[in-house]
Order: sequence, then C-alpha cells, then structure tokens
Amino acid sequence: MFILTARLTRRKLAGAVIAGGFLLCAFIIMAANRDALPRSSPSVPQSGRLITNDDRLAYIASLGWDVSPDPEESKEVLLPETFDDVYSQYNELQATQGFDLKNYSGKKVEQYTYRIKNASPDEPAAYLSILIYKAHVIGGDVHSAALDGFMQGLVKKS
Repeated sequence: MFILTARLTRRKLAGAVIAGGFLLCAFIIMAANRDALPRSSPSVPQSGRLITNDDRLAYIASLGWDVSPDPEESKEVLLPETFDDVYSQYNELQATQGFDLKNYSGKKVEQYTYRIKNASPDEPAAYLSILIYKAHVIGGDVHSAALDGFMQGLVKKS
C-alpha cells in the first residue's frame, strides 16, 4: 500500500483551480474542432454546405467562373489510404488552396466536373472539378482537357 500526503495551502488550491480551468478550456476547444473540416486559405472562399447543384454553381461563381449549368461528370471517388506520387503532387496543389486530402484518406468523396464557359480563348476546353465530403468542398482544380494542358487552383486568375 502506498500513501501520499500533501499540504494544501490557499495558493496551491488557487493554482490548481486555474490550471484545471485552462485544461478544461483546451479540452473543450479540441473536442469542438475534432471533426472540423479544414479551413481554406483566404484565396479560396469557404464553401458552406453544398447540397444541391444550385449550391455548387453559386460556390463556383464565387470563385470567378462561369460554368455550364449541369456537371459534365459526377462520380464517387475513393481516396487511397496511402498517396502515390500522383496523389501527393495533386495534394500539394490542394495545400496551396488550404485543403489537405490526406485528412480524407480511405474515404469516399463526391467529384463534380463542370465545363468552364469563361475560360481563356487559348484553352477553349477547360473544366472545373470540386471534391465534396459531407457537403463541404475539400479540394478541387481547374484543368484543360489537352494533353499539354494546365492544372491550377480553383480561384480564377485575373
């Protein structure tokens, strides 16, 4: 049997109460943010909840793009548990926008691809793809269909 005795003064009691308060606040903050979606950088507006096609179109318009009203493609994508070189490079693009797909490894996400109407005259066939998990944008890109095409972040460059 092990017995521990301690002398408790008012100063020690006050310190313990203050330390406990800080720990409780930290725990509450961590618990509230445990399942929070990553915040986008200031260059990419927050998506809010995107449930309908009209929600997605409004979000895309906030990025500066005019797209066809119906997606060219919508599909479910399974993000791999471990990223190969291609996914790692794609995730680097996402990181520049404030997203991190590694948070969704092994998850099924929705991908919607829209044809861009106001693309550059040099790239008439450009598309915008967004990845959505639980009604929130978790990533995306703008790309061309050409073999020597481009890929960039979601926000339209002036």
